[in-house]
Amino acid sequence: MKSIVVTAIAMLALALPAQAQRNGSYTVDGADMAGAKYQGTVQLQSTGQQTWRVTWRIAGDTTNGVGVLSNGVLAVAYTQGRELGAVAYVVNADGSLSGRFTQGREGGVGTERWLPR
Repeated sequence: MKSIVVTAIAMLALALPAQAQRNGSYTVDGADMAGAKYQGTVQLQSTGQQTWRVTWRIAGDTTNGVGVLSNGVLAVAYTQGRELGAVAYVVNADGSLSGRFTQGREGGVGTERWLPR
């Protein structure tokens, strides 16, 4: 029983920093579907228990999205211009997020990593 309690406390201690860092500003490093690299910032704002507003600022453009957090995965739908996009991020123990996205009719998959600022 004691080992179960110690394990649970250790897991909670690892999860708490990620919980505390989710709401706020992040640095974004990504690669689009063609492999071109980009950088920017993203603001993540809680709108409910498991729902989020996401605002990216990359290369002078602003993109808005909404997301749902479930089981350590943040799924976000967004529009950029007239194109729809979707991205799924894994919430890492260090508070960073790693994701893969697709956008528009052509498909393809890009990647992003968010680091807390």
